[in-house]
Amino acid sequence: MYCVYWNSPIRHSTTNVKTGIIAGYLGVSFMIIDSVNSSGFDCPTFTCNLSIPASLNLRERYIHISLTQKFNLSKDQLCSLKLRTQNIKEVWKMQMLSVVEAGILKQQISGAIPSPFSIDIIYDYANDQEDCQKFTESYTKNVESRNNKHRNNIYSRNNIEKLLNNIEDDEFMKHFSPSSGHVTIGKISCFHRGFFIGGRYKKLSRHLSQTPWYINGEKKMETSVQDLLCNHIVKYTNSDSLKFLSSGREDVDVRTINKGRPFAVELINPKVTIIAAEKLAEIVDEINASTKLVEITSGLKFLCSSDLQKLKEGENVKTKCYRALCILRHKSKDAINLEQLSNMKNIKIIQKTPIRVLHRRPLTPRTRLLREMRARWLTIEEIKKARELFSESHIDHDLLNHLFVFDIKTQAGTYVKEFVHGDFGRTRPNLSDILGAEVDIVALDVTAVNIEWP
Repeated sequence: MYCVYWNSPIRHSTTNVKTGIIAGYLGVSFMIIDSVNSSGFDCPTFTCNLSIPASLNLRERYIHISLTQKFNLSKDQLCSLKLRTQNIKEVWKMQMLSVVEAGILKQQISGAIPSPFSIDIIYDYANDQEDCQKFTESYTKNVESRNNKHRNNIYSRNNIEKLLNNIEDDEFMKHFSPSSGHVTIGKISCFHRGFFIGGRYKKLSRHLSQTPWYINGEKKMETSVQDLLCNHIVKYTNSDSLKFLSSGREDVDVRTINKGRPFAVELINPKVTIIAAEKLAEIVDEINASTKLVEITSGLKFLCSSDLQKLKEGENVKTKCYRALCILRHKSKDAINLEQLSNMKNIKIIQKTPIRVLHRRPLTPRTRLLREMRARWLTIEEIKKARELFSESHIDHDLLNHLFVFDIKTQAGTYVKEFVHGDFGRTRPNLSDILGAEVDIVALDVTAVNIEWP
């Protein structure tokens, strides 16, 4: 193994050889220790992954055959030798990892359940491609189909292993001769498996997208729910990136109020993973204090796979509650009976893909179930507030007397806006059909996402 780690020529002095080997081991271990300690990962355990050049497989085969020929070993003796010879990776780990453990103050984990934190070490050999190429071309030069079928991958590790499994020893020795050179550290990288944090959020703005909104590479809005919720979390955990998940999504102009919408954040390659409950509470306070557009309502918690499954299943089985501010057009409200809506339960509707999302979703009719609904006209006080709110707009104030509040509990995935106005008949039945008058929607809120979370 000293030829892998010691770059000086082999000397006749045993002392010099041992000194070189020790210096090589220490040099590599110090490189690993410095790289890990400077990376900032706080995980107390680690798993080491070692990648070695493909040509080492050729050299290992070459050594076995050479020993067989030199000592006239039988097949059984060679097999016994191979069984008692430790893999080069295992030898490396036995020699190196105890030193690395002490230097980085982390415990090595091996076996079926690896540590979430991995140290990946890649060894390079300058002549690796050349050795593999010479061997494969020499062996396959008269087999055109093998040369041409997978030319781009002919020198890959998998193809080298396949050739070694198929070639006889005598044939192998004709086509392989090891070159001189030394293996060096090519790359040391660290990675921590992502983890999930989740909670519930309220969206308090009607001018905010859920995730960053880009059109033709241009960001259309300054910020988003994802940015406002997650930037603090990513910064604290020093993560490379994130994935934002939620139980459905609201439109830009729709608020989510009351208990809020369930969400989860997957943190990619986080450095800080040990977070006390008190610190999570501090992060929530920081997020809520930093903006008036969104608010975390439930606190944050670490999530397991069953939590994520519940979030995913909730997309199909949950119910959602909405409150819409609607307006009656071209008809007197005295001719409309809003009370009839309270008696309507479990109404099936068919919705074709709405025109407003047809550019990004397939044209498919969907059946949805409306659990219950009710409506009421605005009170006198509410009408006064509406007049103040729209005092500078061009809205005919007489129309404000035709405003009503519409509450609906429905199966997830229902397009509520389209149920209200009908979407040019693409939703049947719709609220306009039921009331026998043209109805439009002024504002919409998500009032409940009915799923146990977090």
